Amino acid sequence: SSGINAEYGAVLLVYDITNAQSFDNLEDWLAVIRKSCGQKMPALALVGNKIDLDHMRAVKNERHQKFATEHNMSSHFISARTDDQVSLCFQKVAAQVLGFKLTKQEVEGQQTVVRAEIVKYSNLEPPRSTSSSQPRSALCSIQ
Repeated sequence: SSGINAEYGAVLLVYDITNAQSFDNLEDWLAVIRKSCGQKMPALALVGNKIDLDHMRAVKNERHQKFATEHNMSSHFISARTDDQVSLCFQKVAAQVLGFKLTKQEVEGQQTVVRAEIVKYSNLEPPRSTSSSQPRSALCSIQ
């Protein structure tokens, strides 16, 4: 027995966005949930983890969204390592189970604000080539 039953308010299916196999395994986990719960399905949430490693992404956002839509799941992206969006994910799923929607203020209060310094490069000169015999282009130089 899998231990999943209809008494659970929600089931989160979490996969690693840098590992396509973990996403491919979701069909099997979904089958276990359906078999265990029958007609009385809990709220389902699809959670892509490791968004801090987006540069190593193996599962495209479109594939994630398509799966979530096809299986009537809410869609979330988090980073357990950096704690990015984790609380918001749980709050959204809890709100879904309880049948209400979070306010804009509640959602925005959980989002991380990234501050960046603006660097003005207009005062800097482009690097000069040390060799004049190499071919040059208006776009780049080979050094």
